Amino acid sequence: MDIADVLKHTSSELFLPDLQATDKESAIQELVSGLSSGMNIQNPDTILQMLQSRESLGSTAVGPGIAFPHGRTLAVQQLSILMARSTKGVDFDSEDGGPTHLFFVLIAPPQDMGHQYIKSLATLIDSVQDTDLRDKLMAADNYEAFCAALKGE
Repeated sequence: MDIADVLKHTSSELFLPDLQATDKESAIQELVSGLSSGMNIQNPDTILQMLQSRESLGSTAVGPGIAFPHGRTLAVQQLSILMARSTKGVDFDSEDGGPTHLFFVLIAPPQDMGHQYIKSLATLIDSVQDTDLRDKLMAADNYEAFCAALKGE
């Protein structure tokens, strides 16, 4: 799977260029709020509880400066990916102890034909390991520039 396939599961409505949260709990709430408004989710509390449960197993902030909150829920009908950025950084219990600046939230239904959820997660994790790419993502002016940076354009 390449990054262009991953980006088919997101949209400008699922992009938060300036996350305001400074701690993990408020960041999760803000991310769920973004998902809810970008996808017109009827029951955002279900997603909130699912992401909180996932985080209780261990932080999805794998560093450096990146988190991948994710999970499966009946609250969605298809894989959706919210991308968010925090210029200030969020204390998200990262493995490296540093602040988290880039968030890629993957939400999928329990039945995921073709395993798009796992493939997308793996592709994103692999893609953003590059320091130059992370710098470009932080500097992107808008959704289109963010996606272009991810695609290597």
